[in-house]
Amino acid sequence: MNCRDAEPLLHARLDDELDVAGAIDVDRHLSECRACAAQYAALRNLKQEIAAAQPAYALPPRLERKLTSRFTSQGPLLAWLWSRRWQGAVGLVGVVACMAVLIILPPMMRTTNGTSAIAAEILDNHLRALQPGHLFDVESSDQHTVKPWFQGKTDFSPPVPDLTNDGFTLVGGRFEVIHQQPAAAIVYKRRQHVISLYVSTLPVGEAKPTLQDLGGYHLLHWSHDNMSYWAVSDVASADLRDFANLIDEARGNSR
Repeated sequence: MNCRDAEPLLHARLDDELDVAGAIDVDRHLSECRACAAQYAALRNLKQEIAAAQPAYALPPRLERKLTSRFTSQGPLLAWLWSRRWQGAVGLVGVVACMAVLIILPPMMRTTNGTSAIAAEILDNHLRALQPGHLFDVESSDQHTVKPWFQGKTDFSPPVPDLTNDGFTLVGGRFEVIHQQPAAAIVYKRRQHVISLYVSTLPVGEAKPTLQDLGGYHLLHWSHDNMSYWAVSDVASADLRDFANLIDEARGNSR
């Protein structure tokens, strides 16, 4: 990573918005580059000065009782967050942030517990795979090595097309269990971005590709011929859609 690559990521690193791999790359660059390290330190100091300058705001007792009642009724997690926020004086920004959590977090939790539960599990799996030594069970750019590796591990044959000419490089595969179902994870790279393609059986149903964003990553889900496909990556969403189209084309050509 050079200074040009690191500079746009400094704010994201300061606010803990990078994934583990991205944070490690930025920290490594900061340890080697005095100029970027000085810029990062200046941003950190500015953030601390802004936080210290927040005007104190004492809530009226009636409003405090009302908010406390709302938070404690939402369950132990929000009650804990509320109690931590009230250790000492509460700044106006802190009050707004807590109210936003109260309004936004419960619907997000309900969504995750419902239709997005598999998406959250897929993303967790992808992030875990990005850690050193977890990306592959079989590492190869040869489709004739990766595809046969799944024989006996899954009761289906996953598509493992060679998409090198289209800008997606096959780098390997791994066996996974997603939502208690065996799944093949086929790993591609688009430049420096990793794409995990999860393939599993689906009893019935056809679904057009549906894109959703979660934790700074794009997840594209579709189903075809009783097979379920999930593609997850931090690559551009347009690239991920192109990737899905190429997978479907390759699947059709193989039949």
